[in-house]
Amino acid sequence: MNVKFKKDTYVDEAESVILNLRDVDFKVGRDKLTSTQLRNLLAMTSTIYNIVINQGVNAAEERLAYLRIQFIYQSGRNQAVKKLVDEAEILDILFAIQNEIENNDEKKEREDIIRFCHYMEALVAYLKYYNE
Repeated sequence: MNVKFKKDTYVDEAESVILNLRDVDFKVGRDKLTSTQLRNLLAMTSTIYNIVINQGVNAAEERLAYLRIQFIYQSGRNQAVKKLVDEAEILDILFAIQNEIENNDEKKEREDIIRFCHYMEALVAYLKYYNE
């Protein structure tokens, strides 16, 4: 899938990712994707959202790096999570946001971090809707 991650496409893209996973019954091998796994990652994402809203983008920089590590770790533990991370292009999006931080485009950084948080919410919502 080719996720564009634009403000007018990210919700539909999240649904498409989940529908692709539904086609394989949310399973890869013996591993199954659950909303609990995603909600745990969403909790960390929500923390970043709150930091950005209340303290600004620079205060969230370390947390974004840690969030990327957590997605990688969870992907290593569960192949269904890895498939979601790959299909949703989560690591690519986080990497692009971190590059924006290095380029000092704070307005775009803020918009993209907030959009990423909403994207994660959409993934969890669609998983819940289509899976459980």
